[in-house]
Amino acid sequence: MGLHTLHLSMSYREDIILLYRELTAMTQEYSKKCTQYLLGKGLLIRAPFVTMPDKVEFVKDTNYLKGTNLLGSKRTINTVELSQLYFTIEANVTGMQMITGFAQCAQTKEVRNYFSEGVELAKGIISEFTDMLLEDGIQTPIGPGGQATRSTAAPFSDKLMMYCISLFCSFSIGKNAIGTAFSLRNDIPAKAAIFTKDIFEYAHRGAKIMIQNGWMEESPQMEERRNLI
Repeated sequence: MGLHTLHLSMSYREDIILLYRELTAMTQEYSKKCTQYLLGKGLLIRAPFVTMPDKVEFVKDTNYLKGTNLLGSKRTINTVELSQLYFTIEANVTGMQMITGFAQCAQTKEVRNYFSEGVELAKGIISEFTDMLLEDGIQTPIGPGGQATRSTAAPFSDKLMMYCISLFCSFSIGKNAIGTAFSLRNDIPAKAAIFTKDIFEYAHRGAKIMIQNGWMEESPQMEERRNLI
């Protein structure tokens, strides 16, 4: 839904604008159906509930931005920061299980090793952000299922599984950027920036594997104009 909206804002041709409007509506509809299905089956992880405030509060000093325990305690995370941290943990829990399954059934050793690296990266992100929530006594997302089985039957080719991981990395980098922009406690953007760097480097290694195996399609190139001037 987010990408369709982004592409809609970048489009000018009427038919392309209409296309993205229809895709957005379609995605929203299926998102609603999936959500209701998971709720009905008791499989959807429920986020923490927050008591509605009685009044508007304003930040009174710069300690609000503080993210360390030096010379005083840091503040409890706010609801905006909670939503970013919670979603990041939830996404990495799901991603970790999927990549574990991919690693078990990949056909080549290089791809298997790459997927195993991704599992460890996801574990690190989950651990760091979970600790931040637990410091404030906030429950972490634990689903009722979703564990990878022992099956080694590949659901997809190595090429398609590598492409899926490339998409996961792109979404994760974008989500970290949004979380960094809206988090005011300075330790959260600092940790998100470190993980963004790690994810980018991981995605870059994956791109090299895809190029070496002839799995990466090249985007249309802009014409070379420097020599025409």
